[in-house]
This record gives sequence, structure tokens and C-alpha cells, in this order.
Amino acid sequence: MNPKDKDVDESSEMETEILPVLTPEQVIDELREEIENHEEKFMRLAADFDNFRKRIDRDRAQQSLRTKGEVVSNFLEVIDVIEQAQKAKYPDLKSSLSGISGVHKFVSGFMSSLNIERFDPSGDQFDFRFHEALTTVEKEGIEPNTIVDVIQSGYKLEGELLRAAKVVVSKSFEEKIENK
Repeated sequence: MNPKDKDVDESSEMETEILPVLTPEQVIDELREEIENHEEKFMRLAADFDNFRKRIDRDRAQQSLRTKGEVVSNFLEVIDVIEQAQKAKYPDLKSSLSGISGVHKFVSGFMSSLNIERFDPSGDQFDFRFHEALTTVEKEGIEPNTIVDVIQSGYKLEGELLRAAKVVVSKSFEEKIENK
């Protein structure tokens, strides 16, 4: 017998097979069972999702703690250098300034290793996204909204603003006319 003929015979047997007629109660029972199976699958899926969410939250908290730990452990070196500088006995002003300069270089290197960049916007146009205006002054010969003084430098962390620069901004120069 040809294998193709065998497939044809089996399929014709399947087609001629009569399915039993179910009573309405049997249909309802089968549908109930199917609903219960879906409810169980849904509940398992909901529980799996809840466990996944909790694991993500836990992993996020652990990553945050690790990051804080890395920064703090690096910062401890800065504190150690400052404490050593504080305990040192400097014979004169020049050596004191040299020590402060060394601490500044160390702190600058530390900040650079963390991709923290200092910016000084003197002479730039005021931009509220990067600058905080503490006051305005009238200055002749300077365009309005130009930063004329920086009270506190700003910082960026990997290009994103970490702290806005606190600045003094010029405003329009108005000549005062005295009324007689």
C-alpha cells in the first residue's frame, strides 16, 4: 500500500467519525473547567509578574547602594588627604598655599574620575537651564542678560546638570533723568 493512500484512508476515517452530542450541562461543565484552567494560569502569571517586579525593585535598590558605596569609598580618600593637610605644620604662607593647591589637584582628579565637570559661565548669556540668577546689575556697555559675575560655579555629571551656577546677570542700562 502506498503511504499516500494510507494517509487518505486515515483522514477519511477521521471525517466519518461521529462526535458525541453533548448535553447543555456537559457543555457548561467543560466551559467551567476551561475557565478554571484560565483563572489558574492567570493567577500564576500575576504571581510571576509580582515576583519579577519585586526582584527588579530589589536589584535596583542593590545597584543604587553599590553605586553610593563606590562614590563614598572614593570620597573617603579625599577626606583622608584633607585631614592630613589639616594636621600638617606649615612654616609659612607659601608652603600652606602649596598644600592647599595639592589638595585642590587631588580633588579635581577625583571629580574628573567620576566624569564631573565644573563650568564657569562668565560672559555667557544667561540660560535658566544652567544658571541661577541671584541678582541683576546695570552695567554700561554690556548686553542685557549677560553673566557678569559667578558667585558659585556649576557642575555637570557626564554632561547632565548636577548643580546650576549661581550668577549675577546684567540688565538694561537706563540713564536716570533727574526731574528739576
